[in-house]
Amino acid sequence: MTLADIRHALPARTLVTLAVGAAVALGFAAVFLLPEYREVESLTAQVAEMQSLLEQNRQIEPVAKALAEAQAKVRPLGAVGGQSKLPLAEVERLTAVFDSLAKPLGLRMTGVSPDASSVTREGLLAVRLAFLGPPDAVRQFMLSLGGFGPLVKVESVTTMFGREGREYTMKCWLAVQ
Repeated sequence: MTLADIRHALPARTLVTLAVGAAVALGFAAVFLLPEYREVESLTAQVAEMQSLLEQNRQIEPVAKALAEAQAKVRPLGAVGGQSKLPLAEVERLTAVFDSLAKPLGLRMTGVSPDASSVTREGLLAVRLAFLGPPDAVRQFMLSLGGFGPLVKVESVTTMFGREGREYTMKCWLAVQ
């Protein structure tokens, strides 16, 4: 049976009712079902993303625990620098001061250069340090430097391999009065 045969066999009122019913069904599907299917798709994508994040967290968890345990074993450093100001008359003795911090650790200071043009209104003075020695001693030197009262911050530390071994340069800021 073809569409033309169906049209002739059914009354016009029945065909109009079927057409209106089909339009209502399509409207219902367009208004209510399609947005729900789109929402289901977006929620499925979110669930997959969250499962991926959970899996990453499960993989990272042992590392985070190990880091927390290692951090618990580290001794607290206490207050770092900036506790006192260095008198300007002491600036010329900085080489001796830094040398006394470096020598017991096996480091050799090759240069201490305060930059007089860097003095700020807050009383900060830039000092460039150059020294030689093993990396472990440098780490210990930096820890002991953290307890040096006038130190406010370490701006940069660089290293390169020179003729006499590993050479380090450091720029730090000291509080002066």
